[in-house]
Amino acid sequence: MSKKPAHDPTYGYDPETNTVRVNQHDLARLLLMFRSLMREQKPGSWEHMRDYDLSFERLADAVDASSQIRYGKRWTGPDLRMRCTTTEPVYDWPEGAPYDGEATFTWMVPGHGSHASEDDQVDLYSNTALCGFYWVKADRPRRVEGLPDCPECRREVQLGAERPRGRW
Repeated sequence: MSKKPAHDPTYGYDPETNTVRVNQHDLARLLLMFRSLMREQKPGSWEHMRDYDLSFERLADAVDASSQIRYGKRWTGPDLRMRCTTTEPVYDWPEGAPYDGEATFTWMVPGHGSHASEDDQVDLYSNTALCGFYWVKADRPRRVEGLPDCPECRREVQLGAERPRGRW
């Protein structure tokens, strides 16, 4: 006689790890609906990365990671429709944010993956990434193409990216 599991696996909940599995398509639709509803809020009513936004950005990270695995070499990059932008009037953006109107560059730091820094760090004077990670000149980072490995840096770089507008 087989033993019945303690939880119902049809809904993808694992009580041992307190995780929930959902279909990628369902999660993506939820994120798009959140962004749509968020844009209807009054200007300045959200603080960037302090309200629900941080949780939804993490969910968008999961969708992007699963898409990258699913599509492999055919993956064309993150679905930016799920992300907030620096131009959304609903957000109160922090003063002096490192991505405010500046281009960012990705640097490969030996032993620490790649991180993004603002444009004026091409000369490596302050050596601080968008995520707050810093390195010393002795680390000898080199500039590389594409998005950084660091999820926090990648998220901040995506804020200023061009994305399609309109109905989704």
